[in-house]
Amino acid sequence: MKDLPLFYAPALREELQLPEGEAQHAIRVLRAKVGDEFLVTDGCGTLFETRVSGVDRRHCLLSIEREEPWQKYWRGHWAVAVAPTKNIDRLEWTLEKMVEVGLDEVYLIRTQHSERKHTSAERLERIIQSAMKQSHKALLPRLIPDVPFAQLLEMTADYDLRLMAHCRSTVGPERRTIDHFFRPEAKTLLMVGPEGDFSVEEIEEATRRGCQPITLGASRLRTETASLIALQWLHTLDMTSQRRPTTHEK
Repeated sequence: MKDLPLFYAPALREELQLPEGEAQHAIRVLRAKVGDEFLVTDGCGTLFETRVSGVDRRHCLLSIEREEPWQKYWRGHWAVAVAPTKNIDRLEWTLEKMVEVGLDEVYLIRTQHSERKHTSAERLERIIQSAMKQSHKALLPRLIPDVPFAQLLEMTADYDLRLMAHCRSTVGPERRTIDHFFRPEAKTLLMVGPEGDFSVEEIEEATRRGCQPITLGASRLRTETASLIALQWLHTLDMTSQRRPTTHEK
């Protein structure tokens, strides 16, 4: 595919135009005109090479010149369940960076020690879309907001591997590092708690349901730092096990 500006249009095949917000960016910022070329993704793993076929003040019409599947560079299905921070800016930054690194799903969970109980999914969805485009991916991670911890354990019961990062070294089984459990093709969930950590009861219940306790090192990390370190650790293990360069490496 050509190196072109990337837009998000989930219904491109049916509508053959950019959604209103994307169209405004193309028209006002990029000064789109008939004949210009853009990349477009449907967020489901397909990239389209398109050409502008018509423009007015509100619409940017496109014709599809070529399409191809986008191959994600990690082999498993990876999700991160994170307790939202009290400061919404930190949560938004965390989501942006996790999408840039690469993952399939994000759960925003409510725990006993959560600092923020509810979040506005609409704004967070826009941040995820923007990060997908900025990092030139064609897979839009699914956002599942406001999930109680007990419900998370039910919703992810089919995962091959559920890893719970916590700091309570005297609670539950011995914590191990991610590489002890990593399996490249596994459907994997990483769980990161709030600033006050998961409660003893939550750790015990997760352990009873087959979740594995992990440590991210000796340092005590903020929620956003722990989320990114854990996710990047998966990517590093995956790249190392494949023993080949990827487009993700810089």
